[in-house]
Amino acid sequence: MMSFIIRTVINAVALLVIANVSGGQIQVKDFGSAIIAAIVLGLANAVVKPILYFIAKSLTCALSCITLGLWSLVLSWLINGLLFYAVGQLVNGFVVKSFGAALWGALALSVVNALATVLTRQDEDKKE
Repeated sequence: MMSFIIRTVINAVALLVIANVSGGQIQVKDFGSAIIAAIVLGLANAVVKPILYFIAKSLTCALSCITLGLWSLVLSWLINGLLFYAVGQLVNGFVVKSFGAALWGALALSVVNALATVLTRQDEDKKE
């Protein structure tokens, strides 16, 4: 539970940084809005993303074979961008003005989330 809280706070701070670097394409009102957006993004990635990924993957299996799996990375990036954009429409105080901004914001947040996962897993490994 503690790693979830740490990762949520890290993602919220990352959303604030991404908003400041985006040149106004992504806007976050305050830290509370960033926390809510981070929680909603986490839930969307846990629940909605696997469903969308399964549907899209089954429809584009041949493309994935032709590109030797690189299409899976692009597909995952597109789905993350779609979820990022959708959360921008749902959460008050978190605005994503374009799908292109959502794609770049999702990519930056994915990198931060991967680093946060590595950091929180190292803490869990030390406890055992």
